[in-house]
Amino acid sequence: MPVQPAPAQPLPAPPAAAAPLPSAQPSGSASSARALAEARAIAAQRAAESRTAAAVHAAAYASALARQQTAQAAYDTNRLAYASAKADFDAVTGRATLAHDLSVGADARAEASKRALATLVRARLQQPGTASLDLLLSEAHGDNLLQQLGTLDTLSRLTSNLGKVQERVQADAQLAQSLRDQDAGLQALIGTIPLDATRSAMEASEADLNAATSELSALAASAPATFETTPLPEQSAPPEQTTLPDLLSRADVGQLSSQGWAFPAIGHVTDGFGPRPDRPMPGVSAFHRGTDISAACGAAVYAATSGVVTAAGPQGTYGNWIQIDHGDGVETGYAHIADGQTFVSVGESVIAGQVIAGVGSTGASTGCHLHFEVRLDGTAIDARPFLAQRGVLLGD
Repeated sequence: MPVQPAPAQPLPAPPAAAAPLPSAQPSGSASSARALAEARAIAAQRAAESRTAAAVHAAAYASALARQQTAQAAYDTNRLAYASAKADFDAVTGRATLAHDLSVGADARAEASKRALATLVRARLQQPGTASLDLLLSEAHGDNLLQQLGTLDTLSRLTSNLGKVQERVQADAQLAQSLRDQDAGLQALIGTIPLDATRSAMEASEADLNAATSELSALAASAPATFETTPLPEQSAPPEQTTLPDLLSRADVGQLSSQGWAFPAIGHVTDGFGPRPDRPMPGVSAFHRGTDISAACGAAVYAATSGVVTAAGPQGTYGNWIQIDHGDGVETGYAHIADGQTFVSVGESVIAGQVIAGVGSTGASTGCHLHFEVRLDGTAIDARPFLAQRGVLLGD
């Protein structure tokens, strides 16, 4: 039998193309986690930079303030020394001038007395018959006796005047010499008064003070501001997803605490922080350590932020004074409070915006206003940029 061919086997089908693997899509939770981590990293970096800049500036400012205060103390000391020397110089010079004028007058009187004495002596010598009384009487007879007696009377008067003039000459000479001695002594005393030395020291210390004050003003004007948040470009995200700008906004690393800040008083700034060439009244410092805010007498004074009252009472030129410790080395102060309008006490806790006092004009003040201070680690700083960084803008 013929061999039958085997039936044809079907060819295997070509392998099907491999289906592409599904691409990995980031889940919403993973995206939020990355955004949160990125926000935290940026916030931490900016906070570190801000703290470093603030620390460097605070150290430089504290050093400059110490130099300014030292220069101020030296200037005050030298100014008082010069004022004392000037007062002594003026007083002694006045006495010396008077003594000199009196001595000149006494010399003139002594000279006049001498001339009068000489005149009397000449007059006596020129009198006729200046012989002794016995001789005159022995020769006196008849009408000539009356003439001789007249001569004796004249001679007696001349002799009496001569004694008085001699006493006057001696007195005038002694007075003139005494006044000349006083004048010489006072002139010598003038030479011991250190007027030029104290003036030079005062002028040198004034130059040092001006330089230190200028340095302090420059540092006060260049206080580093806390960083401003710059949101990254927004990406589309589900409504429930947290974006990076939101996270950065919530970080709020510009504040020293988590509490809000408020206006210490409602009004305009009338005198800012720093040097003031024209002092408002005698006895106040040439460097203004706070910010003056105009307000009516009795207007409310508010706690700038939460804290604990550490002082509440009279404080020298500040008048009635309140000081609040806010932690982290930050303190605020409120001066010139009206009598009887301090509404908090030491140890009391206050919250931001709480009414703590009424505006007044106690202490070294020219009228009702609030003197507001901010202190960082005990050092007074400019309150306006400090509050501006915390959303409180004190207006002009």
